[in-house]
Amino acid sequence: MRTCRRERRSGFALVATLWLLIALGAVGLDAALRSRARRQAAANVLDGARARAAALAGSEYARSMLTAALLGQAEELRSEAMASARSSRSRRTVERRSVSRLFRGVDPLEDPWRSPQDLIVGDEMAFGTARYAVLMRDVGAALNLNEANETMLRQFFSMGLRVDYAEADKIAQAILDWRDEDEIPRINGGEREEYMREGALVLPPNRDFVAIDELRHVQGMTPEIYTRAAKFITLIGDGDLNVNAAPEEVLLAIPGINEATVTELLRLRDSGTLPRNDNQLAGMVPGAATAIEAEGRAFTRRTTYTTDQVEILVEGWVDGGLVRVNSRVVVSRGNTGATVVWRETF
Repeated sequence: MRTCRRERRSGFALVATLWLLIALGAVGLDAALRSRARRQAAANVLDGARARAAALAGSEYARSMLTAALLGQAEELRSEAMASARSSRSRRTVERRSVSRLFRGVDPLEDPWRSPQDLIVGDEMAFGTARYAVLMRDVGAALNLNEANETMLRQFFSMGLRVDYAEADKIAQAILDWRDEDEIPRINGGEREEYMREGALVLPPNRDFVAIDELRHVQGMTPEIYTRAAKFITLIGDGDLNVNAAPEEVLLAIPGINEATVTELLRLRDSGTLPRNDNQLAGMVPGAATAIEAEGRAFTRRTTYTTDQVEILVEGWVDGGLVRVNSRVVVSRGNTGATVVWRETF
């Protein structure tokens, strides 16, 4: 009997010991996991700071390259103008001439900002223990979602992105209803009441788009159409489209233009022939002459031929890190070089 009691006590002690070991192991594992999480959080904060610094450094590097190219070419233009000036008064006028005026009427082929991405050396660059990649584009090479009118929007989606015309028309009108301040829906558009009737979670704010991502919630928009459209859209600039820089999809948004005209424009661009103004464009491309004549100011007030603003997109990261930081900077031509007019980090 005593032996049985001793065995039971011994068995209980063994089980208790095992449970104690399990409990201690669980506590130790929890502590280890918490410690690991804290270390990872600290590493993420540090990587985020390094990535942010790299992104900002990349944007400043890109801006410095744009400034150097701009001022270098401006000095050449000023020297040429000074040499051809016939009087001291004319030379003083040239000396006071702003950078933007120096480039007025210059052959687009000589524009130092014509191909901004070409100013960047390499796909990636190191900044301390971090890295960054820079992408630059002419602001006029993208369609401004807040400035484009109904015709431009419809042409962009139907001709540029090959969306069915009826769908493109619905999207164009829905975008305008999203932007305007009233609650009166267009024939194929929609205001808040129409969105609520369809059970939409996001309603038209009746203001300009503040993020390209908002386009996802516009009536008629699908994930597939959004993915194709997003890379050709901007919310920056005055809405003018650069005939000498915009891709085919964006050129097709210009009022009155057609596919044959755009094909000819791109052929001329590839051959190194760039128009300086509407008159030259009309002389080079008969289809453009027809569009200019038919649309008048609707065409001419929406086009430009030089790069006046550049959008700088930079992504910074640490190899092996989980955090990536993006910087967007927009610069304009200024007397001291590339002048920042917009900056955000996200």
